[in-house]
Amino acid sequence: MSLFFGKKEQVVIELFRQHLDAVENTIVKLQDLIYEEKKEKYKELAEEVRKAETTADQIRRKAELEMYSGAFLPNFRGDLLGTIEALDRIANKAESVADEIDLQDLTIPKEIHENLKALISKSLETYKALKEAAKEMFEDFEKASQMIVETERFEHETDEIERSTIRKIFSLDIPLAEKIQLKDLVHRIADISDTSEDVSDRIQIILYKRKV
Repeated sequence: MSLFFGKKEQVVIELFRQHLDAVENTIVKLQDLIYEEKKEKYKELAEEVRKAETTADQIRRKAELEMYSGAFLPNFRGDLLGTIEALDRIANKAESVADEIDLQDLTIPKEIHENLKALISKSLETYKALKEAAKEMFEDFEKASQMIVETERFEHETDEIERSTIRKIFSLDIPLAEKIQLKDLVHRIADISDTSEDVSDRIQIILYKRKV
């Protein structure tokens, strides 16, 4: 941890890193759900996603409370608060996918199961690149910038998987209503990666400000 930060700042940085891990765990739990082939296990695995999201939310609140107590200068504090809130939206999006699968009692055709697995895996990969950028923005600006580029690259790869999956869905011999339902699911999964890229853009702006 950087020697340029005081005790309050170090506490916030540690909570920030814990929050990054907790958000990742939410996506990992969603990946477990999407990888599962037995529909009867969906409810149990969806509940694991919800628990992970709750943990991320609790850590976010702790970090915010510490910052409101005076950690960091006001400008950077505002930037960091915005970043934490944006990161938390990624966990919320993972939870919404789990809810969609569970509450709508979705049946995932075996023909697209591998596509969905590839989509959630790439979304997780995108988030992991973002996570590294977020961790490094306190220490190594150059490394953070490199990981932002990686985040963008993985997000573009996610887009490609998203398009090919939707194309495959509409080639299936299933009712149109089911196709639309599955298309919405694909968009929601891919949105995890999209939001990760959005957060990386926010971090890039923070880096520009700190370099000035």
